[in-house]
Amino acid sequence: MASDGRTLSLAELAKLEQAYASNPTSDAYRPLTEAYLGLNRFMEALVVCKKGIKAHPENPEPRMLLARVYAAQGKDRRAIEELDMALQAIPNSKPLLRMIAELHLRNGDIDPGRANLLKAYEVDRDDAETLLAMEKNGIPIPKPPTPPPAPQVREEPTDPPRRIRPAPQELAQPIAYQARPSMSGYRPRTSSPGMQPMRGYAASAYDDVHPPSSPTPEKKSLGRFAFFFLLLLIPLVVGGYYGYGQYRAKQVREANRLLRDATEKVKSDTFAGYKSAISDAENALTLDGSKDTNRQAVGLLAFAYLVRWAEHEHDDANKENAARNLRSGLAAGDGTTFLYAADALSTYYGGNPTSALAKIEERISAAEADKKLVALYYLTRGIIQMNIGALEDARASIERAQAIAPDDPRVYVALGQVQQRRGADTQALLAFAAALKFSGNKHPEALLGTVALILDQDSPDKGYITAAQYIKTLLDSEPPPSPRQLAKAHFEKALLISRVTADLPLYKSEAFRKELMEKTGVSGDKDKAAAAIQQEESIGIQLDRNNPDLLVIRARRLAREDKFDDAASQLRTAIEQNKDDAQYQVELARVLLQKDGGEAQAEESLRKALMMIQDSPRLLTMLAQVQYREKKIPEAEATLQRATQDEKLRNPDARILLGKILRDDKRSYDAAIANLEKASQEVVGDPAKASTALNELAKTYEARNSGADKDLARATFEKALNADASNAEAYCSYGKFLRTTGGSADRSKAQELIKKASELDPDTACAGSAESTAEEQ
Repeated sequence: MASDGRTLSLAELAKLEQAYASNPTSDAYRPLTEAYLGLNRFMEALVVCKKGIKAHPENPEPRMLLARVYAAQGKDRRAIEELDMALQAIPNSKPLLRMIAELHLRNGDIDPGRANLLKAYEVDRDDAETLLAMEKNGIPIPKPPTPPPAPQVREEPTDPPRRIRPAPQELAQPIAYQARPSMSGYRPRTSSPGMQPMRGYAASAYDDVHPPSSPTPEKKSLGRFAFFFLLLLIPLVVGGYYGYGQYRAKQVREANRLLRDATEKVKSDTFAGYKSAISDAENALTLDGSKDTNRQAVGLLAFAYLVRWAEHEHDDANKENAARNLRSGLAAGDGTTFLYAADALSTYYGGNPTSALAKIEERISAAEADKKLVALYYLTRGIIQMNIGALEDARASIERAQAIAPDDPRVYVALGQVQQRRGADTQALLAFAAALKFSGNKHPEALLGTVALILDQDSPDKGYITAAQYIKTLLDSEPPPSPRQLAKAHFEKALLISRVTADLPLYKSEAFRKELMEKTGVSGDKDKAAAAIQQEESIGIQLDRNNPDLLVIRARRLAREDKFDDAASQLRTAIEQNKDDAQYQVELARVLLQKDGGEAQAEESLRKALMMIQDSPRLLTMLAQVQYREKKIPEAEATLQRATQDEKLRNPDARILLGKILRDDKRSYDAAIANLEKASQEVVGDPAKASTALNELAKTYEARNSGADKDLARATFEKALNADASNAEAYCSYGKFLRTTGGSADRSKAQELIKKASELDPDTACAGSAESTAEEQ
């Protein structure tokens, strides 16, 4: 079973296994181990993860993953051993220390559990997760050490005493007054060298010892009054001070509790969670205005308000509150991770992605220099990279965050979104499923992401039923999602109704048609469907009237209905509402490419998007793909060279197309091979794309045809098939290669390969050629 309760298909698992088999020393061990772990196939997870440790001995992340596998089996001791070894590489890792502590405490090892939690506390005394773990396990926050007492400064008398000790005869004399015990630290004030101590106070060794003269009755009465007044006043003052201290301590404890609760609510990444977190943080500030509380609360408020504005309620109030708290926190200097993440995101939303990336890179470098791994920093970097089109780097950043925070639904949602944009639908589905697992199957963005993935497939089949269930879950949620999320759910429901109505007549099984109608609530009647679509979209508009994202969903529905002009019109309206979002221009280009002769308009849309996000690798790659379709080969090559000029950025799609152009149009085989080899290394974890890159690389070896190229081509074709057993083009290319270059045994294998290609895709270049291959034999 998958992590969301869905049965994982053999094809989905096979793709992960093939990606790993094609390059066992890469990072492909991680998604495969995660998949096995989600399926409770612990033995396979252990084998793959241990090989990941062997391939990356200096990286602590595979050991952290192996510890999770052991812990899932109840082998806590083995898990602790792996974590201890990982801790040697990053001794100040809070997640590692917390995980070790939890495992020790779960097994009754109180002392080491307590010690590791306290060490995590010392690394970062403001970390909410550590404080929550300490509170849950009854470990009090250590009190600061008591400062040494201040040295007593003794006042020397103005005149030296005439003698230190009274003469014996004086000691024998009766004392005219009863001295009470000395009050430490108090010395009577003297106005002249000969003034005696006041009655009622015992003389110290530095006082003149002379029996005081008898006071007058009035002075005696006043002295007694002052004495009893002080006797009553001191306990009152001390008691009041103590009571006030207790009251303040209680306020500080309550403020800290509120901030810990607020942090957990932010981690839930829900509309209700952000609202409640903001309320808790504001209350914490009201209770305790100390510098530390202010620092934590302001950072949390800046982040929560910013996310609420950007993702839930695009209104001025949230934006202004985010900006106000951000300014306050940055002005104070010593900020929190929430504050610095909000600073980078705010800079990005303000239209300066380069500066935003520089800010978060600075924070990551500083944290790593201190041996700290901060998941929120890597996640923030990944979100910015995703939105500017650096999808491969975004995926790497978010996967880094996921390794540090393996139970954070926001991380998995971001990973699903970037995989979705990459076209890696299987990986996106697994990421959204993980987000649902860690949110109790109710994370709104994970539900919406899964629905969008399903409805973007050409033949969802039973996926329609899952989509309908997820939409219902979202619409019935308590507390409800944000108005923006609810509006999207209604528009996705309209798309569902449209697609099911169109597909119902295509299914031959009467039983399946009946099941589909019952479980989706779609009757198949076109008039009823049209009314239902209008109703759902009307509700969505009322919930979020000015959200251009709704028009994008409507455009997808219209494009599925082959109403390309109407779809393009909706997207142009969305662009008018938000001219600063390059993604809308990208969506318009996609629709225009579905129209006959729409390439020129698609190219115009992509150029407009590039004016907003200059040199975006993703947009440049899409532009080159359009130019290639238009037969503008030199222009496409130049665009691809721009898209791949930064060697640090991963862009396998651009390198694959550039390799094809260099091979087929320029006959620059060595340059083509260099690009295709790099592309095949950059697509680890994406079986379909890895197979495509390897297939093109094998064809390039075949075309160069020098020295050992024949053997290289054969081996690379095999790798392409191992990477993705459903790649019809790879079967076709390999079959053609064997048919023309091999002996009789190879020609027999070629026939099988070409036949398989035709079965997988009737439109492949090999379709219908299996018979001719048989005739040649």
